Amino acid sequence: MKKGHSTPGKRANALHLPNFVRLVERYKKCVVGIEVIQTPYRDRALFFPWERPLPREGRAALNIGTGFMFHPKGYILTNEHVIAEADRIMLRAFGRKDLVEAELVGRDRKHDIAVLWANLPVPSPVLRLGHSKDVQVGEWVVAIGSPLGLDHTVTVGIVSAKNRPLQIGDREYPNLIQTDAAINRGNSGGPLINLRGEVIGMNTAVSQSSQGIGFAIAADVLRQRVKAILGDV
Repeated sequence: MKKGHSTPGKRANALHLPNFVRLVERYKKCVVGIEVIQTPYRDRALFFPWERPLPREGRAALNIGTGFMFHPKGYILTNEHVIAEADRIMLRAFGRKDLVEAELVGRDRKHDIAVLWANLPVPSPVLRLGHSKDVQVGEWVVAIGSPLGLDHTVTVGIVSAKNRPLQIGDREYPNLIQTDAAINRGNSGGPLINLRGEVIGMNTAVSQSSQGIGFAIAADVLRQRVKAILGDV
C-alpha cells in the first residue's frame, strides 16, 4: 500500500466521527457564564460544596455557574442553587468583555431550576429543549459551560445512564441523566446537547469521589418546570 493512503476501514470510521465543531459554533453564543455576588457573605446550608464560595469577611462572596438561552425572547435557564440568595447576578456573554446584570424571572427551588433574563442580543438559533424519550444510552453529548470560571469550555462524552433519581437535601431530581462528559465547578446550569443540537439535560451535579460521573436534569423535567414559571410566554 502506498504511503499516505488509508485503508477503507479507516476511512469508514472517520466518516462516523461526530462533528462537534459545527455544533459548538452554532450554539456557543447561547451559553453564558454566571457570576453571583452575595454581600455580605452569610453561612448558608448549601448542598453543593463544589459550588460554595469561600467566606470573605466584609467582602462580596462569589459563586459561579452557567446558563443558556432557550427561548426566542431571551430567557436563560440555569440551576436555582447557582443563584440562590444572590444580591446581583452577572452574566458573561460570548465575545463581550463587560458583565451584564440579569434579572431573576422565577425559580423552582425544589427541582433546582431558575429562569433569568438580561438585556443581551438573542442569538439565532437559540438552544431548544429536546425530549427525554429520545435520549439513548451510549449517544454522544456535548457540555458547554464555565468550569472554574473558564468561559465556554466544551467537553464531550456519552449518555451513561437514564432515569437516575436523586435527592439532595430538600431538592428532588427525578429522572437524572448520567454522563461521563467532564462536569466541574462552574458547569452547573449549562446545557447537555445531543448531536441534533437539542438540549437533553441541564448539567447539575458531579460525584466528587469519582471521575466520569455527572448528572443532568432531564429535558422533560425542565420543560414542565419552565412552563410553571413562565406560563404561556
